[in-house]
Amino acid sequence: MARPNWDGISEASQLLKEVLLEQGLSEAVETRVRRAHEILSLKVDGAMPKEEFRELRRRLGRTQEDLALDLGKRLRQISRYENGEVPIPASIAEKLRELCDRIEQG
Repeated sequence: MARPNWDGISEASQLLKEVLLEQGLSEAVETRVRRAHEILSLKVDGAMPKEEFRELRRRLGRTQEDLALDLGKRLRQISRYENGEVPIPASIAEKLRELCDRIEQG
Protein backbone atom coordinates (compact mmCIF):
# COMPACT_ATOMS: atom_id res chain seq x y z
CA MET A 1 0.00 0.00 0.00
CA ALA A 2 1.38 3.42 -0.96
CA ARG A 3 1.90 5.89 1.83
CA PRO A 4 -0.04 9.11 1.67
CA ASN A 5 1.88 12.16 0.52
CA TRP A 6 2.18 14.16 3.73
CA ASP A 7 2.04 17.57 2.03
CA GLY A 8 5.10 16.80 -0.05
CA ILE A 9 7.22 15.43 2.77
CA SER A 10 7.17 11.91 1.36
CA GLU A 11 8.25 13.16 -2.04
CA ALA A 12 11.01 15.30 -0.52
CA SER A 13 12.28 12.31 1.44
CA GLN A 14 12.40 10.22 -1.73
CA LEU A 15 14.25 12.95 -3.62
CA LEU A 16 16.88 13.16 -0.88
CA LYS A 17 17.26 9.39 -1.00
CA GLU A 18 17.92 9.64 -4.75
CA VAL A 19 20.49 12.41 -4.21
CA LEU A 20 22.34 10.15 -1.76
CA LEU A 21 22.74 7.57 -4.53
CA GLU A 22 24.54 10.08 -6.75
CA GLN A 23 28.31 9.91 -7.05
CA GLY A 24 30.60 12.83 -6.34
CA LEU A 25 28.89 14.41 -3.34
CA SER A 26 31.30 15.98 -0.91
CA GLU A 27 31.34 14.40 2.54
CA ALA A 28 29.86 17.54 4.10
CA VAL A 29 26.97 17.65 1.61
CA GLU A 30 26.33 13.93 1.94
CA THR A 31 26.20 14.24 5.74
CA ARG A 32 23.68 17.10 5.58
CA VAL A 33 21.52 15.38 2.97
CA ARG A 34 21.56 12.12 4.96
CA ARG A 35 20.46 13.96 8.14
CA ALA A 36 17.68 15.79 6.28
CA HIS A 37 16.51 12.45 4.87
CA GLU A 38 16.46 10.91 8.36
CA ILE A 39 14.38 13.79 9.72
CA LEU A 40 11.87 13.61 6.89
CA SER A 41 11.70 9.82 7.11
CA LEU A 42 10.60 10.11 10.73
CA LYS A 43 7.85 12.48 9.64
CA VAL A 44 6.66 10.09 6.93
CA ASP A 45 7.31 6.71 8.52
CA GLY A 46 6.93 7.67 12.15
CA ALA A 47 9.18 6.84 15.06
CA MET A 48 7.58 3.44 15.59
CA PRO A 49 6.02 0.92 13.22
CA LYS A 50 2.26 0.55 13.61
CA GLU A 51 2.72 -3.15 14.42
CA GLU A 52 4.98 -2.34 17.37
CA PHE A 53 2.52 0.28 18.60
CA ARG A 54 -0.33 -2.24 18.55
CA GLU A 55 1.80 -4.98 20.14
CA LEU A 56 2.88 -2.72 23.02
CA ARG A 57 -0.72 -1.67 23.65
CA ARG A 58 -1.83 -5.28 23.75
CA ARG A 59 1.09 -6.30 25.96
CA LEU A 60 -0.06 -3.63 28.39
CA GLY A 61 -3.55 -5.14 28.30
CA ARG A 62 -4.99 -1.78 27.28
CA THR A 63 -7.82 -1.02 24.90
CA GLN A 64 -7.40 1.75 22.37
CA GLU A 65 -9.63 3.89 24.57
CA ASP A 66 -7.52 3.18 27.66
CA LEU A 67 -4.33 4.02 25.80
CA ALA A 68 -5.84 7.22 24.47
CA LEU A 69 -6.44 8.32 28.06
CA ASP A 70 -2.92 7.24 29.11
CA LEU A 71 -1.30 9.21 26.29
CA GLY A 72 -3.62 12.22 26.36
CA LYS A 73 -4.91 11.52 22.85
CA ARG A 74 -8.32 10.90 21.36
CA LEU A 75 -9.46 7.37 20.57
CA ARG A 76 -9.57 8.17 16.85
CA GLN A 77 -5.90 9.20 16.91
CA ILE A 78 -4.86 5.89 18.50
CA SER A 79 -6.82 4.06 15.82
CA ARG A 80 -5.13 6.11 13.11
CA TYR A 81 -1.69 5.23 14.53
CA GLU A 82 -2.52 1.51 14.59
CA ASN A 83 -3.96 1.53 11.08
CA GLY A 84 -0.97 3.38 9.66
CA GLU A 85 -3.10 6.33 8.58
CA VAL A 86 -0.68 8.76 10.25
CA PRO A 87 2.91 8.35 11.41
CA ILE A 88 3.53 7.82 15.11
CA PRO A 89 5.44 10.82 16.49
CA ALA A 90 8.63 10.24 18.46
CA SER A 91 7.06 11.78 21.57
CA ILE A 92 4.18 9.26 21.50
CA ALA A 93 6.49 6.32 20.80
CA GLU A 94 8.67 7.38 23.73
CA LYS A 95 5.70 7.75 26.09
CA LEU A 96 4.37 4.31 25.13
CA ARG A 97 7.76 2.65 25.62
CA GLU A 98 8.17 4.38 29.01
CA LEU A 99 4.70 3.23 30.05
CA CYS A 100 5.61 -0.35 29.12
CA ASP A 101 8.88 -0.14 31.03
CA ARG A 102 7.17 1.18 34.17
CA ILE A 103 4.47 -1.48 34.13
CA GLU A 104 6.85 -4.34 33.32
CA GLN A 105 9.24 -3.28 36.10
CA GLY A 106 6.42 -3.47 38.61
